[in-house]
Amino acid sequence: MKITSNFAKDIRSVKKESGAYEWWYFDAVSDDDSVEIVVIFYEGNPFSRRYIQHQQNGASATPSNFPAISISIYKDHEPIYYSFTEVPKSEASFEREHPGVCIADHEMNGSKHDGQTIYTLRLKEELPSGDAIVGNLTFTSPVVSEKLVLVKNNDQQNHTWNLVQPRARVTGKIRCFSRNESPVKIDFRGNGYHDHNIGREPLKNEFDDWYWGRFHFERTNLVYYVMGDNSQKHYGWLISRDNKEIVETFNDIQLEDFSRSLYGLSTSRRITLSNERAHVMVQQVHRLDNGPFYQRYSSDAFLNIPEYNIVQSSRGVTEYLCPPRIYKKMYWPLTNMRINYKAEGAHWVQRSKLLYRWTW
Repeated sequence: MKITSNFAKDIRSVKKESGAYEWWYFDAVSDDDSVEIVVIFYEGNPFSRRYIQHQQNGASATPSNFPAISISIYKDHEPIYYSFTEVPKSEASFEREHPGVCIADHEMNGSKHDGQTIYTLRLKEELPSGDAIVGNLTFTSPVVSEKLVLVKNNDQQNHTWNLVQPRARVTGKIRCFSRNESPVKIDFRGNGYHDHNIGREPLKNEFDDWYWGRFHFERTNLVYYVMGDNSQKHYGWLISRDNKEIVETFNDIQLEDFSRSLYGLSTSRRITLSNERAHVMVQQVHRLDNGPFYQRYSSDAFLNIPEYNIVQSSRGVTEYLCPPRIYKKMYWPLTNMRINYKAEGAHWVQRSKLLYRWTW
């Protein structure tokens, strides 16, 4: 994996390999910890049953044919809006000179101004179930310093992880609508995060599973991930609030307290990160998304740096992914209920407000 932190590289890459993918990830947690938002723009949707079928049968499986967007809004640890829409190639566009993506009526644009990195997200859609969303979010952060070198002597491999905004101030308005129900109005203020991932081969070829998460403490930001394969790769950093420097690097990361889900997915509910000076315990508390190959949590992190008498806690979003399971056909009926493949038309479950919300 190549690890970087570079706004200039947050543009669409050239990808022609079958099974390649790219995504722009944004999340945010409100100041009162009551609302969590996750928005992901894709080119080459790695969770797409259609994309996988094309890879397997020799059809045109270039990532540009499978753009998508997923939107998740949670309030008090319960989903109030969820969509995952894959659109035809003609409904997606990607800027080449600056960060910019358009998927159907959704837009993302990035810019730099007066020492600030600014991303704007505009969301607008109506689902076959009658649920709809209209909103805008702005992610504003200090420009990441060139001194923020996460890993020296990066190996250029088939996966690139670009940490663009370790910490951003997020503001905006979101309105969620549903038939015969009053709209849910969210005037959002909180802290957020943005990264960009590029893979030049199917996810399952790169790693067996993947834990990652981020938390915003009073003066620092915690970012970590653990990739499992023949030899576990793990990284964790405390980054200064202004995104300028690495405060601590964690070289010891342990996965603990495993539990098995309804789908037989065994995941760690507690993750500890430590070095000679600092210790962090991440407790994955509220399961926000629970599928056969993916889980998302609203989690708590507890930071302890004895030398400076620092004991702090923070609420953040953590996730787990098991790529080999994406390719198992026994799970595709569940995937078909959640992903709206516009090229095929909506699944019958997605046309029912009651049944579709059950899949959330």
